[in-house]
Amino acid sequence: MNNTFALMSRHRGIWEGCYTHLDAGSLKIVEQQLFRIRVELFAQGHPSYRQTSHYWWPDGREQELQYEGSMHGDTLQIDNGRIWGHCRAISVDTLYMEFGYTVTPEQRVAEMIQLSENGEHRARTWHWLRSGVLERITLVRETRRSHDPAHWPSQQPRPALSFDAE
Repeated sequence: MNNTFALMSRHRGIWEGCYTHLDAGSLKIVEQQLFRIRVELFAQGHPSYRQTSHYWWPDGREQELQYEGSMHGDTLQIDNGRIWGHCRAISVDTLYMEFGYTVTPEQRVAEMIQLSENGEHRARTWHWLRSGVLERITLVRETRRSHDPAHWPSQQPRPALSFDAE
């Protein structure tokens, strides 16, 4: 088993948290979303990785998306026509991911994902770059709700969290 897949396996399960998007110039909040994420990993075949993300916005909107990727050596690669990227372990508790959206080829996101020592919390930081210039920073705080991806609810109630501005 490679280092990336081994570390990603420690992320398996259900996570909840909040995305806080900041303007890179003013550092003011420009958007927030609550979320619940299911992380699944498969030792054989395609996909190697599947993430199902359910999002909630303060105005009541909801959206659910799914991303899949496959291991190529020690790197997870994702390309589903909407999003492309790659992820790899850079230390025993940190993943580095770089991704972008097909509709905005001049933009890319560099993400660091740190898993707490006890595996119950994650911290993520995104740097949104457009033509190499930082335009947005996203801070993500998460708590593990289950180690078992099968605990994904069939109906998605909003997490019992609040937005920073609430």
